[in-house]
Amino acid sequence: MENQKQKILEYACEMFFDCGTRSISMDDIAKKLAISKKTLYQYYSNKQDLIGQALKWELSHPKFSFESPKFEGLNAIERYWKFYKFISEMIKKPHHSLEFDLKKYHPELWSNFKNGKMKLFREGLRFNIKQGIEEGFYRQELNIDIVSNLLVRFYLNMWKEEYDVFSKEELMSEELNKELTIYHLHGICSIKGIEYLNKLKQN
Repeated sequence: MENQKQKILEYACEMFFDCGTRSISMDDIAKKLAISKKTLYQYYSNKQDLIGQALKWELSHPKFSFESPKFEGLNAIERYWKFYKFISEMIKKPHHSLEFDLKKYHPELWSNFKNGKMKLFREGLRFNIKQGIEEGFYRQELNIDIVSNLLVRFYLNMWKEEYDVFSKEELMSEELNKELTIYHLHGICSIKGIEYLNKLKQN
């Protein structure tokens, strides 16, 4: 029972993120999973309930985490470089439809999801900066709160059309993401960190 409920949640989450919530019906999800709508409603009372649970699942299973066990043994610069690679893949398939639908049709769910994303991202950045300072790769005098909040502000607002400094093509380019990454790391790295970053860039 739990395995089926989990499978429904994962597939629904994937469909909502790819296509938005408005264009995906409970029928679509049932057909995708080859189950009846009756089975679907055994686990989720309605579409709103499923959307809410899918968003909670997404927050509890982030696609990237600076603290992930798979990064064990990596220093702070290496972890941030992994983040750069992850973002380079993510910007190729932005989820504008989901954000639009949540804001318009599910504002409370959007608010909770947005706040949850901000909290997780900020905590991850703080973890990375603290690690880098302890390792001597980042400058000791860094204001961790300001630096982490600046990055949260940028990454979660980079698609806002009212701030169209870059074209959509530029925003989706790895070149822009790489320049931002190098710009950020050069700003927070110590001399030791800069030396290590230069070696990393050459590989």
